[in-house]
Amino acid sequence: MLPWKEAATTERRARKELIRLFRVQSHDLKSPLFVIQGFMELVLSDYADKLDEEGQDFLRRIRGSADQMKRVLEDVSHIVKLLSRPNAARPTPLRELVEEALLKYNFQLEEGGVQVDLPPELPTVSVDAEKMREAICALISNALAFNDRPKGERTIAIDCLPDGSNYRLSVRDNGIGIDPRYAHQVFDLGMKLDKSRGGGPGYGLYLAKRIAESHGGSLGVETALDQGSTFSLMIPRS
Repeated sequence: MLPWKEAATTERRARKELIRLFRVQSHDLKSPLFVIQGFMELVLSDYADKLDEEGQDFLRRIRGSADQMKRVLEDVSHIVKLLSRPNAARPTPLRELVEEALLKYNFQLEEGGVQVDLPPELPTVSVDAEKMREAICALISNALAFNDRPKGERTIAIDCLPDGSNYRLSVRDNGIGIDPRYAHQVFDLGMKLDKSRGGGPGYGLYLAKRIAESHGGSLGVETALDQGSTFSLMIPRS
């Protein structure tokens, strides 16, 4: 076997083993976590009156941390499942994927008074619909999370234009932006530059980038502090 073929085979084998490890660990962690949550609910319901306010606060914090751990495990399991299977590409109207993603965040959009600008027409692209929808959701979620403007002044603009041999799907917001020195780090696994906002460890943009690359495209960002961000997802034109 040629050296480069042997290296590629070794890499694929290592990737499969890593995915299997994630799955096994996720399964092994869910069982004790389920037990912790079960006993926590019992303590809160049957023994809360025997604790002072500080003790009850401690229990609520423990429950909150257990709930967060559960969400992280679910996110990791979802990522592994999504990225481990081959793409099932087919011609897909991009507008359908965008509208489905916007519908998922409909409550946050209405609650924040977010104005969404969407062109009347978007192209049909050859993509794995489930994966590309997930990538678009990650970009919209990020735009919603990092915007401190008053209600009614927040905007998200989505557009898709030809760019050489690709389509450039752009999601632009008028949020807090990112210091350009650290912009490339937002795609790192688990990276979260603004930890004060809570939530998960930041898998969304990592997942979106991996999905773009699995389609032969890429994901980049143009941003500046207090001037918003524009994430551009390149999709090869079929």
